[in-house]
Amino acid sequence: MGAAAVAKERLLGAVGQDRALRAGIQVALAAAQGTAQASAADLQGTRWRGASRTLRSLQAWNAPVGSGTSDLAGHELVTLRARSRDAFRNFLVGRAAILRSRTAIVGTGLVCRPSVDAETLGLTADEAEAYNTRLRTHWERWAEEPQECDAEATHDIYGLQALALMSAMASGDVFALTPYAVREGGVAGLKVQLVEADRVSNPNDGPDTPACVDGIAVQGPEPVGCWVRNTHPGDRIDMRMPRWQYYPFFGAETGRRRVLHIWNDKERPGQVRGAPYLAPVLEPLKQLERYGDAELMAAVISAMFTVFIERDKEAFDDQGNALGPFSGDAGANGDIALGNGAVVDLAPGEKAKDTNPARPNVNFDPFFVAVTKQIGAALEIPLDVLLLQFNSSYSAARAAMLEAWRFFNLRRWYLVQQFCQPLYGLLIDEEVAAGRLVLSGYSDPIRRRAWTRALWIGPARGSMDEHKEANAAKTRIEIGVSNEAMETAAMNGEDWHTVYGQRVREIRQRQADGIWVPPATSQPATSEPATAQGDTE
Repeated sequence: MGAAAVAKERLLGAVGQDRALRAGIQVALAAAQGTAQASAADLQGTRWRGASRTLRSLQAWNAPVGSGTSDLAGHELVTLRARSRDAFRNFLVGRAAILRSRTAIVGTGLVCRPSVDAETLGLTADEAEAYNTRLRTHWERWAEEPQECDAEATHDIYGLQALALMSAMASGDVFALTPYAVREGGVAGLKVQLVEADRVSNPNDGPDTPACVDGIAVQGPEPVGCWVRNTHPGDRIDMRMPRWQYYPFFGAETGRRRVLHIWNDKERPGQVRGAPYLAPVLEPLKQLERYGDAELMAAVISAMFTVFIERDKEAFDDQGNALGPFSGDAGANGDIALGNGAVVDLAPGEKAKDTNPARPNVNFDPFFVAVTKQIGAALEIPLDVLLLQFNSSYSAARAAMLEAWRFFNLRRWYLVQQFCQPLYGLLIDEEVAAGRLVLSGYSDPIRRRAWTRALWIGPARGSMDEHKEANAAKTRIEIGVSNEAMETAAMNGEDWHTVYGQRVREIRQRQADGIWVPPATSQPATSEPATAQGDTE
């Protein structure tokens, strides 16, 4: 009980049972307490402490109020892109964050598994599966051939997925044009041309207007197109006069997707361009890199062993040249520097003072880890996964992997919605229009959506203990909260139909060869309880 409460109890006890007097005292105390609270509110100036402009700790915090577009001004975005790319090239932690995301989100590619809506289309399960096989064949013919899908004829669709993801994370966003061009010996005309974020800008580098912001044409709340520069503003080779061409996001006559806008992340309504993935952590990344470089250089210097030779005046001739066995040394020529096992002459009167740099610094690793933890938290990648250093227990390491995969799965979903699925729809559109595919009622938007449904399967999460993960998958299937298709995709990133079909062929081949061994059956229950096995973490 506080001092004020004790004083209140004593005062009420002194007046006895006089109800009127006790009530008056309580009213007076309540009024005094309210006055004290009001004085505190007046001191901070606001009911919410974080909104105070009078508290000394918040007086210098003058955050501007801006829209989703104003708070990401074009000139600031140019600097953020340049610094983010430099951090990706040269900062170890920054590079690790983007490459780790690329490997986990895309890896060897997000594989398309067509999954038509049989109920909407009125198909049987077998008919739907036959259509899925046919659609998959048409997709893979286009997706796995760089000459067919890439405007630069360099990557297949899986390489384009990885490139689009890394470019969006490093630059904030990336654009994919979908020109039509049939190459010699090719079949499909759909091509994917990735355009780096810097090339999308206002015509003639003009200022933003309500109708055009950072190269994005806007009509009301809707972005309707973009202006693409013919050269990169930082290109040192292509010095042509810059020109801008307008690309609508959707074709005026057919509604065909002409431009895909792949974001790193859209954080606010009304935002038209994305900020780079490393933008919030650029300052601590730079400081951490400087600290690491300084410690590394100090450790290198401390590892050098150099001997300095101090000579008397008699060791020099009349012209001041050194005499004796060290006359040709670098020190005699005025070039004094540390070296591995170096011997350096000094002039008369010069002395070498040894220092102890005390390297390596025992505090370097704890401080580096502490800062990297904060960077990883901001980037949604746990420290263990970011540094690929699993020194904790099995449970802690698995928890880190699971948390990282929540982020990776979210970004995978972004990439599927903004890049993969639209391209799949465009290819099926072309195949139907060219007559290579016959899908009934495809012109109906509802049926088109049913025909172009697909699952996108990426690299599996992996496991810390295969035996435990397999038993957990078996239990989930048995209790009805999962199925074999989901578990197959989660454990090895493969399509269940492919795995099942191959397994059937293997079993039939074994039976034909007379070496078939039936699968082990569960043991009958016994009266003796099973021995519990402890966790072997």
